[in-house]
Amino acid sequence: MLLSVGSLLGASLASSAWAAEPDAAQLLRQADQARGGGFPGLIWEVHAHNSGSQADDQPDQRLRIKAIDNASVAEVLEPLSSKGSRMLQVDRNMWLTKPGLKKPVAISPRQRLTGQAAIGDIAATNYAKDYQARYLRQEDVGDEPCHVLELTASSRQTTYDRITYWISVRRGVGVQADFLSLSGKKLKSAQFEYGNSLNIHGKTVLFVSRMAIADALSDARTTLVYSRISAQAIPSSEFDVGNLQ
Repeated sequence: MLLSVGSLLGASLASSAWAAEPDAAQLLRQADQARGGGFPGLIWEVHAHNSGSQADDQPDQRLRIKAIDNASVAEVLEPLSSKGSRMLQVDRNMWLTKPGLKKPVAISPRQRLTGQAAIGDIAATNYAKDYQARYLRQEDVGDEPCHVLELTASSRQTTYDRITYWISVRRGVGVQADFLSLSGKKLKSAQFEYGNSLNIHGKTVLFVSRMAIADALSDARTTLVYSRISAQAIPSSEFDVGNLQ
């Protein structure tokens, strides 16, 4: 009888511990909002700067991003040689057009934009749709307690195969990421800052202000700085590949 009670107690404690584990998918959906995912309409600008021993021949870039829940379009504003190029993302599909190109061409979000930044890095973030999330543990990044998630790509049409993602317990935003190959090899890492904010229906929502992406094997680094963020309605025609000319 004692063994039976002990077994029941152990099962009850195990069940309570399992029930208390945070919902990884919900954590991911919340974190996506601070990087442009899940909103009905947002516009912002990104300035990309490369540093490291091989960065001398890579000019800075400035892009304007327009995003809705499942789509985004990025237009290159600088440098002058690339001005007018646009990259459209709808769900997991992506296209590129630029002056002189007769029609849009399909591209991958894994293609390099500049330095360590892939094209998918500057699009609206929808990790909750593109990855399966598994809760790993809680640990600190600096002095900030974070939930640690393992993200596995749902298809090959994502920017990375696997991601280890640290989400602030207090703020609900992603603060650090390791980008991994399918085999688990670390390719790049990223740090995020949130100096921007939006007022959505009377609620203040943090928005990313800086993303620093570092190569795992060299000193190459790309810093993305976000500015001019505004929430506004965007016509659906902006995300029609037929209009991407």
